[in-house]
Order: sequence, then structure tokens, then C-alpha cells
Amino acid sequence: MGVKVGWSITHQEFTITDYYYFSILQREAEKAGIEIEEVSDWESLNKYDVIVFNYPEIPFTESEVKDVERWVWKDGKKVILAGYYKNEDRIADTCNTLARAFGMELNPDEVTDEVNNHNGDKYFVVTSKIRRYNKNDKNEVNVQKIMLACTASIKPLMPDIKIVVRAEDTAQSNMGNYTLLIAEQIAPPSGGYFCLAGTCVFWDNYSITLYDNLNFSLNLLRHIPPNKGQKLTIGL
Repeated sequence: MGVKVGWSITHQEFTITDYYYFSILQREAEKAGIEIEEVSDWESLNKYDVIVFNYPEIPFTESEVKDVERWVWKDGKKVILAGYYKNEDRIADTCNTLARAFGMELNPDEVTDEVNNHNGDKYFVVTSKIRRYNKNDKNEVNVQKIMLACTASIKPLMPDIKIVVRAEDTAQSNMGNYTLLIAEQIAPPSGGYFCLAGTCVFWDNYSITLYDNLNFSLNLLRHIPPNKGQKLTIGL
């Protein structure tokens, strides 16, 4: 059985059905057996294996945060929250109304790399420091490098935060922050995950065609909780 992804538009996120931005992700996910559905009703999100909040513009309420905590810690869901750089549209503030409950924050900074970048553009950060989701469902490594455009860094608030992706050593934050770009908290024994990304455009129609962004995106979405037949692996 394929993975079912609930792509939220409950907080005015970018819509997965926007053909200009996300048609490649939607098409390739379907080919890979990953079903993505756009969800406008908050109460319906818990029906899905994976829940995506891609650039939410409305802050999360206290009761919504408690719901997400239950989905991850008790129900074994994966929740992916993706932001953007420089606190555009107060995106860092909005993301942090949820991310803090999972021991991390999106910084209001920008990460650039003068050396490892795409097409000479320092804002198109390219990295090979991919610690998770670099293997496909057959445990074969299929991700070597990805490009993260217009990304902020992530501040861990708890010691159990896992590195998913960090920038190369040549990257810099304009606020002097450690350049952790995607981070995760794992919730044993439920097998749930909460994943925070510094940018929401690593899987849009431009970025997803570059480097191994497509494979990384599909690997990220391929989550089936252990109680549905998949063994949980926690190691980096």
C-alpha cells in the first residue's frame, strides 16, 4: 500500500495543486506510489501518514499544536513544516508557533554559500551533507547533493534534534548561526517524526529538477509508521 500524504492548506500554505509550482512533485510522487491530497479541513489531516505544512501564513493555535504533538508522539505520523529565509511574511515567527513544541526554531536569517552553489548564485545553496533521506525505499543511496534555495537556518532547542541536512563548511548565516538547514525530532516508540526545513522551495518545479532534489523529496515523503509494517531506524 502506498503512502498517503495530506498537504495542508489550513494555514494558507502553498497549494500542491498549483501547477506552475508543484506539478512535477505531484506527478513524480504519484509514479512512486505516494498519494498527495490537498486538505482544507484541520480535523481531516490525521487520516494521513504524512502531513505537510508548506509555508504556512497563519500561526498555529495552542490546540492545534497539541493535535500535532498527538499525531507525532502517539499516532506515529510524520509532520513536515517548511519555511523560508529572512522571516519573509513573518514565516519564521509563524513556523515557530509549532516548531518550538518539537525542540527547534526557524531562525530569521539567510544562509548563503559563495563556493558551493548553483549557477554562481550564493542564495542557491548546494550541499552534500545529507544525513537522512539519502536512500530510497530499497535502502539504496540515491541522493548525493541537493540544492536549497533561499533558506534559513534552524536552531535546536533540545539535545535530541537530528541533523537531516546541513550546509557545506563554506556556507554562512548572516546572523552567525550554525548552518543546519533541515532538522528532525523522532518520536519513539510511536515512530512519528517532526521535520523542519529552512526553505519551502527545494521541491518546487525549479529546484526539484536540479541535483538529487527529486529523489530527496520522494524519500522525505516515504514514511509509513512502524505499526503499519515498517521497521523504525533511528540512527544518523
